[in-house]
Amino acid sequence: MILSRIKQCFIHINLFCMIFLQTTVNCEKLSAHMSLKVQGIGFHRDLTYQIHFDHFIEGCYVALYLQLSSALYLNVNELAHLRKINTVCSSGETDVELFAENAQVQNVTICSYLSHTDCAMKIPIHQRYQYANRNNRYMNITLPRPKLLLGCKQRIREYRISKTDLCSSCAETASKWREIPYSMDVEDIWTIPVGDINMVSLVSYVTLIITALCTIFLVQTIRKSVPRQHPKRE
Repeated sequence: MILSRIKQCFIHINLFCMIFLQTTVNCEKLSAHMSLKVQGIGFHRDLTYQIHFDHFIEGCYVALYLQLSSALYLNVNELAHLRKINTVCSSGETDVELFAENAQVQNVTICSYLSHTDCAMKIPIHQRYQYANRNNRYMNITLPRPKLLLGCKQRIREYRISKTDLCSSCAETASKWREIPYSMDVEDIWTIPVGDINMVSLVSYVTLIITALCTIFLVQTIRKSVPRQHPKRE
């Protein structure tokens, strides 16, 4: 009896080890590199992230998580078009009309199935207007460094489960997400103009004068265009 129980326990332990090894990926040297390409000028630009892994892991989803500062935003009305290519969702600030000083942060997640060692993800980002001030005519905005995550059917034991709060559309594609370290090119910095409050008086006076002159010209034009009525002679 004792020997049979020992054999059964030994068999169960072996089965457990086999299942565990089959569901575990050993990738001690998994590394990733990310590059960023910015298209467009002004307040509206497209960010294209090129991601390269040193080797391919089957059954994985890849995700990028960005926390946009109050000076940047993703227009939620553009999500329908973006979902034709990848899964995109956001949480946080959604009002596109707010100035940067009044807006909150916005969290953006974009994810897709990883079918090769290389993948590309595109996100349209917009800059918010800012209130004029007395000191700075321009302001520098550094694009946030995204988090790179993998959600795989098999367990990648070298990386811990991430506590990043992905939005639901991407979080549901994989049961567990793990943050992967990566190298990236130089950070991109945007320089945007900010109004000079010292010019408010000058601009107001010039606007008032131009408005008055245009009004006088318009009244004269209307008077000249109205036909004169002559009194009838009896």
